[in-house]
Amino acid sequence: MKTALITGGAQGIGRGIVTRLRADGWRVAVLDRDPQALAAVRDADPEVLCLDCDVGNEAQVLAAMQAVGDWLSGSGLDLLVSNAGIANPVSGPIQDLSLADWRRWQDSHVTGAFLTIRGAVALLRKAGGSIVMIASTRALQSEPFCEGYAAAKGALCGMTHALAVSLGPAIRVNAVLPGWIETGPWQKA
Repeated sequence: MKTALITGGAQGIGRGIVTRLRADGWRVAVLDRDPQALAAVRDADPEVLCLDCDVGNEAQVLAAMQAVGDWLSGSGLDLLVSNAGIANPVSGPIQDLSLADWRRWQDSHVTGAFLTIRGAVALLRKAGGSIVMIASTRALQSEPFCEGYAAAKGALCGMTHALAVSLGPAIRVNAVLPGWIETGPWQKA
């Protein structure tokens, strides 16, 4: 049975990915920092491993990756989808954007991807797995007042290219750049 780890998998695009993979027979683990949304995933499918984790927090990611390794019982990870990140792209005018808010966008998207990928490489190598980064069309085009989000999504594209060269061909790394996606069916109540 194929195995996948989805960050930010309790709502939105991540939850849609979890739903699809489970329908296709995959074993799935989810990292998310929203306990209510995780509970909804667990209630809908008790076989999904749901771990409360802020992917921008190194200690939490290390603990979560240990739990995922235990869950895999010595086998490898076939897929890591790095999806976690603040979904709202609008920060307001750059002159009003605080450094703390800027860092929240970068930590939730870029640092979170770095920490989870770093923690999953050995598991991915074991299975000859793949990494999919969920970037955004905002990496290439944007709307006003989205600098923090756009910069984070652009960084994910750059990280994808570098990781593809560094980890390939043993681990395949790609990015998907969705535009506006209706995620209503995959939001918590």
